[in-house]
Amino acid sequence: MKTTVLACCTLAALLAIAPRVTFAHHGAAAYDMSKSITLEGTVTSLDWNNPHCLLHFDAKNDKGEMLHWTIELYNPLWMTRAGWTRTSLKSGDPITITFHGTKSGAPNGYIRDGDGKLTFNSKELGFHQAGDERTNER
Repeated sequence: MKTTVLACCTLAALLAIAPRVTFAHHGAAAYDMSKSITLEGTVTSLDWNNPHCLLHFDAKNDKGEMLHWTIELYNPLWMTRAGWTRTSLKSGDPITITFHGTKSGAPNGYIRDGDGKLTFNSKELGFHQAGDERTNER
């Protein structure tokens, strides 16, 4: 009887979390992966959280209006292995960044393997680990 109750509880717990695992966010459907955007701006913050680090910065659009952008980066473990730390960029740092924008035109973006580039103090901060075979994928 005890084994049956334990088995039922375990099954119920697995069924409860299965939809969250199955329908997890993985992909870039909201982004226009056929075009890249390059902007010069000023960092407002770097969120160092799972599932993705987020870079927030201000930059002027082609009309001269200041927009607040949010760029989806990799997860903290990947970023650490690529040489980043949670203090690699600080509020006020000037940057030049290349990324994929949204299809809707909202001020959000995505860094994808081999496509993203961020320059700070004339030095490029990489997004790839040495020997990573995905850096040449498009």
